[in-house]
Parts: sequence; structure tokens; C-alpha cells
Amino acid sequence: MASVVVREGEPIEKALKRFQKVAASSKAEARKREYHLSKKEKRIYKQKQNKKFG
Repeated sequence: MASVVVREGEPIEKALKRFQKVAASSKAEARKREYHLSKKEKRIYKQKQNKKFG
């Protein structure tokens, strides 16, 4: 879980913006690790994608 400590005298809006940055990066990391593909599977997937758009 992402967390941010609000500093003394810091506006809540600024702290919220910092929290959103931290939460977005951890969400992207979780999405990236959701499925594990072997090197061979990645290569085959990329080849199929290139055929579609190539």
C-alpha cells in the first residue's frame, strides 16, 4: 500500500499530489508483474504484434 507522510506546514493538496505519484508508480509495477512470460513467450508475442502492425 502506498503511503505519504504529510510534513508540517505542507498543504494537503501538495501531499495528495505526492501520494498520487507514488500510487501510480506502484500500480504500474503491479500491472507489469501481473503475468509472467518466459523469454520465448515474450519473443513470440512481440513477433505476433509486429505482424499485426507491420
